Amino acid sequence: MSSNSKTKITFYGGVHEIGGNKFLVEDKGTRIFLDFGMQMSKFNQYFAEFVTPRTCNGMNDLFEFELLPPLKGLYRTDYSKHCVFDGNEETQFDAVLLTHAHIDHCAYVHYLRPEIPIYCSEATKLILQALQDVGAKEDYIYFDECFQTYINNKGTRSRKRGEIERIPRNIKVFDDSKPFRIDSIEIEPISVDHSLPGVSGFIVHTSNGSIGYTADIRFHGRRQENSERFVEECRRTGLEILLCEGTRIRESVSPNESSVEEDVKNIVNRTKNLVVCNYPAKDLDRFLSFYNAAKDSGRFMVIDFKQAYILTLFQTSEFWKNTLPKPTDKYLKIYIPRRGWGLIDKDINFWTKKLILEDYDNWSDHFIDESNAVYYSFIKDRQNECLFYCSDFQVQELIDIRPKENSAYVRSSTEPFNDEMELDQERVKRWLVHFGLLKKESEWYHIHVSGHGSRDQLQHIVKDSDSKKVIPIHTENEEYFANWHNNVVNVTLNSSVEI
Repeated sequence: MSSNSKTKITFYGGVHEIGGNKFLVEDKGTRIFLDFGMQMSKFNQYFAEFVTPRTCNGMNDLFEFELLPPLKGLYRTDYSKHCVFDGNEETQFDAVLLTHAHIDHCAYVHYLRPEIPIYCSEATKLILQALQDVGAKEDYIYFDECFQTYINNKGTRSRKRGEIERIPRNIKVFDDSKPFRIDSIEIEPISVDHSLPGVSGFIVHTSNGSIGYTADIRFHGRRQENSERFVEECRRTGLEILLCEGTRIRESVSPNESSVEEDVKNIVNRTKNLVVCNYPAKDLDRFLSFYNAAKDSGRFMVIDFKQAYILTLFQTSEFWKNTLPKPTDKYLKIYIPRRGWGLIDKDINFWTKKLILEDYDNWSDHFIDESNAVYYSFIKDRQNECLFYCSDFQVQELIDIRPKENSAYVRSSTEPFNDEMELDQERVKRWLVHFGLLKKESEWYHIHVSGHGSRDQLQHIVKDSDSKKVIPIHTENEEYFANWHNNVVNVTLNSSVEI
């Protein structure tokens, strides 16, 4: 690679929009991306459930609307050869640094070449592993090569089906207490507080000065001290540029995670029968709030396969296994839904274990044999002993469970921010009304705190990090930053800033 004395950042997403962060840092021939996420809002302007990017032309479809940057040597060759590249270009990219495992920061890793190293925290890797294992089509940890063919016995080329070659990605797990180097660039990862575990902000030391990147950050979760340390390290370093998120810059207050836990405990303790809840399964801080509420009230928390699988993976970590309960914890039950033939509660001597397991995916079927596995009948018969996790995609289970009078529903996720999400929420409300979990709007218990800092927290970051320049990212309201700093640089998509 050719050497260049200038250092620059090019913005391929995450500017004047919330999410979609893709920032390319170039220094003396070293090229690293900070995140490689999906621009969700812009994506939804062009694509929907039945209008999706085509497999054979998927990257071209995304290039068309500037949802992916058309950079040679960046993308996996099985896709590239169907697009504007021939697929054989030498890669000129040295790494991608992921802050965390939300899709607006990591989804488009799916398209990258497997040999390009992906640097992330241990928790981020575990969540990406869970997302891929439980059925996501995104190839995060490994990818299945597409468009493979073979010569059949007639001597003609046929599509290769069945077992597809799985190619592992080059995932490098960093320790947030240890800086590491990629050629001319040194990276200092620092844990920050967000709604996922293992989120990392970065201080990127280049040959022309240092860049701070907040990632998604807040100061009102279970790891406030991490975010404070990030600000302190930015100030100590003497940043040339701070890339600062501003998702909630218009909001002036932030309740904290402990208030969520207390509010949930109050609802659970005053509810006579079943409590049904919904929260993002990857938000393990929120899981702990509900788990602690269940323990406090002497109830079982009944979780689904996906939550149990995430907890199982986190038990492989020396650090996280001491922070999170095991899936077999005495206060947890694992809910086994009826699938396909609906045999899970039928006579195993007649139907056989093999037939029963054929209804379930390989990654989940072992939970059926756990001593704390339960079916709908357990919850139906012991409603005053259960706090039941039920996502919007599992509301059909209420038909079997049949909540009794004096049951409650607690929703703990972000409010809808587009028409499609509004329609989805209205559909869920109809289910809840049907089963008596919602009689009036006041019974829609919405208890939630955001994964993003409010205005006062963002002001603290900007002022106390003491950077020479501030570039607003992950926001639609850049104008607020000028109130706190005299050198704010507003950038546009595909533009670059030099250090």
